[in-house]
Amino acid sequence: MASSPPSGLLPDHIRPGVKVLFVGINPGLRSSQLGHHYAGHSNRFWKLLYEANCVPSPLTYHQDGQLPTWGYGLTNIVDRPTSGTHELTALDFSKGRQALLKKVMRYRPKLVALLGLTIRKALFSAIHTTKPGKNKPNSRPTVGLQTEKFGGALVFVLPNPSGRNAHYSYHEMLRLFRQLHRLNRRL
Repeated sequence: MASSPPSGLLPDHIRPGVKVLFVGINPGLRSSQLGHHYAGHSNRFWKLLYEANCVPSPLTYHQDGQLPTWGYGLTNIVDRPTSGTHELTALDFSKGRQALLKKVMRYRPKLVALLGLTIRKALFSAIHTTKPGKNKPNSRPTVGLQTEKFGGALVFVLPNPSGRNAHYSYHEMLRLFRQLHRLNRRL
């Protein structure tokens, strides 16, 4: 498990042998104040994990440190808490990408589960700058299993479970969390 972070930052919950590393964008202010991942009142992460059969019993943000028990890890691409992603800069994402790559190389998860298309864009934007004579990759990122890998791990994009995300219904999110669970079981 990672060492204690500076005050206001959330600790990573990752152990050697992690199978799926969940990567959030950055902590919200409530999560930062409470010291737990996905602590927002409307965040659906914990409910989705349980209903997708990823964990055997319902959890709340108070139990975020228990996820490694089931082979899951938790981290964020940007450590800095904000009231919204609009406060994050390209430099935040660039530094976060490098830090995340080090974590993935250290812990070697089989799957990196990105909680939001914003993270996918941050991780692969450098890859998507095309060179002359090369085919242009799909510019519209999609959810689900990706063709690219990150640090040798498969990448699976999930919708951001924040209650602010109106682009995906709960049913659609649950379908994708179940897909991730089935893929994890096959690996």
